[in-house]
Amino acid sequence: MYISQTNSTNTWLKEHPDCEVVWTSFQTAGRGQAGNSWESENGKNVLFSMRIKRPEVAVDKQFALTMVASLAVWYVVKGLLPDEEVKIKWPNDIYVGKGKICGILIESRLADNAVEEAIVGIGLNVNQTDWMGDAPNPTSVKIVSGKEEDVAQVSSMLERAIREKMELLGNWGELKKQYMSALFRLNEVAQYAEREVSVVPSRILIGAQKEAFEARIVDVTEQGELVLQQGGEMKKYHFKEIQFVL
Repeated sequence: MYISQTNSTNTWLKEHPDCEVVWTSFQTAGRGQAGNSWESENGKNVLFSMRIKRPEVAVDKQFALTMVASLAVWYVVKGLLPDEEVKIKWPNDIYVGKGKICGILIESRLADNAVEEAIVGIGLNVNQTDWMGDAPNPTSVKIVSGKEEDVAQVSSMLERAIREKMELLGNWGELKKQYMSALFRLNEVAQYAEREVSVVPSRILIGAQKEAFEARIVDVTEQGELVLQQGGEMKKYHFKEIQFVL
């Protein structure tokens, strides 16, 4: 379903339980991970949310949904930019080179110790070339290719890709294989910095970033933890606990 404007496609879908997919030209209160806002120029980008009812995934392994959504976007962006290096930056940002082209926000509702539904929200930069906010490294399909794309067509491509990748939910081995093959910095020595995170509410503590260190990504667990190797030591990190130094 298309609507010209809403506060947030995720929020709109929560308020309309009979609708499965919605996309819009403009969000007045677009949301990203960790409480961040999502800036998008009117009519320029894909702003899309999809409801997945009763996905076949255990409560403690919901990261599989993040993998599915990330792979779907990766597949679409790679199709639009076949000659570029397109990667999934853990947990679910899509990068072209060192520029962020897409963010994903997944919100799940639980019932009887099962995932009743998940709403997958996607903001994919298609034709926008300027940003007013302080996002550090945004890019778009148009910036990279120099060509404008049909936003509605890209939205349809994205919906099809999610439905196709959903078939991997019952095959953890293949799902992880595809996710890891597209992972940004896998097995590369690079810089990271730990962050202090308050538990309630979950948020990054300002000024609490620690000194950067060199490590390499060696794995991602079923619970979505990033596994870094620093020398002979392996350490797992939850989302928000570690920052990529770009």
